[in-house]
Parts: sequence; structure tokens; C-alpha cells
Amino acid sequence: MKKIYLSALILLCHFASFATHIVGGDITVKHLSGNSFEVTLHFFRDCLSGTAGFDDPITLGVYDKTTNAEAFQFTMPLGTTQVLALGDSCFTPTGLCVEQGTYVSTITIPNNPNGYYISWQRCCRNNIIQNISAPGAAGMVFYAEIPNPALGDSSPVFGSYPNAYMCNSQPNIQDFSANDTDGDSLAYSLVTPLNGNATSADPVPLPSSGAYSSITWISPYSASNMIGGSPAMSIDAHTGILTANPNALGVYVFAVLVEEFRGGVKIGEVRRDIQYKVIVCNTNQPPVFSAPTTLSYTLVAGDSVCIPIMATDINNDWVGLSGSSELFTNPATSGYTYFAPDSAIGTVQSSICFQSTCEQIRDTPYRATFYARDYSCYGTNVVPISVDIKVLSPLEGNISSLIPNVFTPNNDGKNDFFKVNADHINNCFDKFDINIYNRWGELLFHSEDFHYKWDGKNTKGKVMPDGDYFYIIEGNFKSKTFNYKGTVQIIR
Repeated sequence: MKKIYLSALILLCHFASFATHIVGGDITVKHLSGNSFEVTLHFFRDCLSGTAGFDDPITLGVYDKTTNAEAFQFTMPLGTTQVLALGDSCFTPTGLCVEQGTYVSTITIPNNPNGYYISWQRCCRNNIIQNISAPGAAGMVFYAEIPNPALGDSSPVFGSYPNAYMCNSQPNIQDFSANDTDGDSLAYSLVTPLNGNATSADPVPLPSSGAYSSITWISPYSASNMIGGSPAMSIDAHTGILTANPNALGVYVFAVLVEEFRGGVKIGEVRRDIQYKVIVCNTNQPPVFSAPTTLSYTLVAGDSVCIPIMATDINNDWVGLSGSSELFTNPATSGYTYFAPDSAIGTVQSSICFQSTCEQIRDTPYRATFYARDYSCYGTNVVPISVDIKVLSPLEGNISSLIPNVFTPNNDGKNDFFKVNADHINNCFDKFDINIYNRWGELLFHSEDFHYKWDGKNTKGKVMPDGDYFYIIEGNFKSKTFNYKGTVQIIR
């Protein structure tokens, strides 16, 4: 299966001592009791090419959300640090390293109907980021909004840091969902990252209020197409599942915003600013069906068919076949239909053999879908192929082609009877009626049996001479009616 990882990353850029190593980060706030809150800041840095460690301590500002007036400042010491494991048991990227620093402080926030925002600014981003202008001089704003502390609200909390890469020219899926302990409604969106006031000359400025400037996208990238590729990167507003299909190697930046709603009213937001690198990943190519080659079958009730199923995995992985259809589960098909799932290394084959019955006659085809599923260290592919099988009544099937236009009733054992050459077809008629006439309209033969046989004699047993005779066949099955007229020639 194609490697499905979305991610975030870093840098490979040697810069000055003010640390060109920011990978991303976020701020969250947890209500403890009363007006006491625990603030956590996650700071992600490049531990391979960054030129400085984590700042310790850092100073944040708390501001009125409506007036931007500063409420107070507070410091946060560096707590734990850890180098994050990237990749998985199948694939470990090289040249990538992300280190997480966690800062935690407990603060007291006075009640304020306007609510607050908390921020910290830092420069600089990596000079090799290719979707924004002047990345080496661009800063980042760690930012979160909280409602009136009287609500006792805790902000949403993002999950763990994503792998620091996404795979080029492949579908990538990343879970950016957040958990909200208060059970508030969350809405996700992709937003332009904030830039703020930090500069290469003043990489860690004193706290200051917003509004904060944003980074500048560089063509062809934009807020609606942050990384390129088709379809453009997007995030599900309800689940936080991000999907992307990048088509160019390189380092990029984006931000995910999570808005928090209570009773339909927005009360807060958090954002995760993130960078990632698009790389070439080991992949698992999907299996390919070589059979069936015929994808549509039409049968008259009673007909049989065997459909071959074969799939090959070009990576020579284990591949298995399975199938689903009404034909496999319909009790009316019991004893007639059987699909034997199978598995093998590289190439697997099986078949479905089907004998149709009157009970299966219907206007719409049956759909049988077969699945080839491969398994490898790099994931699983499931590839479907579908076959339509339509079961006709003899009324609308090939009955006319089964009726001969000549027979030789001379008792030589060959073609001695005029009949429907369909001994294998069930009598799918609620009513069947055949009348045979001579050229003067005299009735010579009548039967209500689909498997009738006329020996060329009239109703009194008299042998009819050579020549042409006329017949009318009428019948019905459920809501369908059938009327067919033709001629048959006797030759002795």
C-alpha cells in the first residue's frame, strides 16, 4: 500500500546563532480550579541542523481579546525535552530530526467577559522553506484564545506530533484532531501561519499584543493551495483529518486552527503551526487484476458460467482474493453459486461458477465485486473489480434462437422433433402455450409444456406432408409477457 504519512518538518539550514530551527508549536490552557490555569507550550525544533537549543526561560503575554490591552506577563521554564521517533517499523527517513521541548506553568487569570489570548513570538523559520516569502527572516507566533475564566474552560489539545515528512506523489493522511475535555464542539481549518514581530535582529522580542502579521505565500502557493499537488491539501472541518497529495519535494509550512464552540457560540481557539518535508518514500504497489476480462454477463435462467478471477502483486507480496454479492448470500442460489477465496504469494487465482435459476430472474443485473488485498511492511492495498451478471427469463432471452426453422420427422433419430432446444433451461413460465397451424389455419398441434415436442402429425395422428407450417408461442412470467410467431419447414 502506498505509504500514508503526513507530517511536519524541518530545516537543513545553517544560519546564525539566533537559531534557524523552528519546526512548529502550539499553546494549550487547562483549567485547574477557580481562576487557576495550567498553560502548556510545545516547541518543536530541528535537532539535526538547528544552530541553537531551546530558549529557557521564555516570557509570554496575556491580552484582552477585545481591546488588545495587556493583562500581565509570565515566564515559563523549559521542562522536558525529547527527540521524537520518526517513521515506523517499515520505513525510517534519513536526514530528519525533530526535538520537542515542553514548557508548563500555572497562572492565575482574572475574570474578564471579553476573554483573553496568550502569545509568544520567536524567529526564525528555515531558509529552505519554499512556499513562503523570505522564510529565513520569518517568525512564528505561538497563539491561543480562551474565554472568560469564569467559564472554567480548558482549551482543545492536539494529539502527538506527526511524523516529520509526507510522501511525494502519494495520498497522505494525517490526524490533526484535538481532544476537548469539556465536550465542546470543535471545528478545524487550514490557516495561514502567523509571522508576528520577531526578526533575525530581534529573534525573541519582548511580549507584545496583536494583531499579528502573517507569513507571505510565494507563487504558486496560497492559502487555498498551501503545498501544491492535486487535489489541494485540505482538512475535514469535523474530524481534523488532513489529506494531501504533494507533487514536489521540499520543505513547506502551514497551520491548523481548531475553534471551540459551546452552545453554538465560539469561545476559544488554538493553532498548531507546523513545517514538513516532502520526501521519496518506500511504497507498496497495489495488485493488478488480469481476470476477469469480461465484466458483463447475460444468462438465460438455467445457463451456467464460470468466471475466472486472477490478480498479481508486482511487489511479490502476499495477496488474497475475496468477493461479495447477492449471488453469494441469496438463499435461492444455494447449491448453485460458490466462490472460493484464495491467497498466494505474487499471483492468486480462483473462480466463481454460477448456474442461474428462475428465482434469480430480475430486471437489474447482479453485481459481484471481487477484492485483491495485499499485505506488506509498507501497508495494505485493496483493489476491487466488479462483474455484472444479468439473469433473463426465456421470455426475453434467446428462446427465438433456440427454435429451429426446419426439422426432419423421419424417425432416423436426428432432428425428428420440432421443439425448443433448451432442455437445460428451467420452465420459467407461469403460462406457456404453443399452437401450430397449416397454411389454411387449421390447428395441428397444441401444448402448454415448454419442453414440448411436435412429431409432424396433426391432432388426429395424421402425418403432415413436407412444407411450411406456422406457429404462435405465447407465455408470461410474473409481469412479463411473450408472444412469438414463426414458421417451421418439414423435410423428410
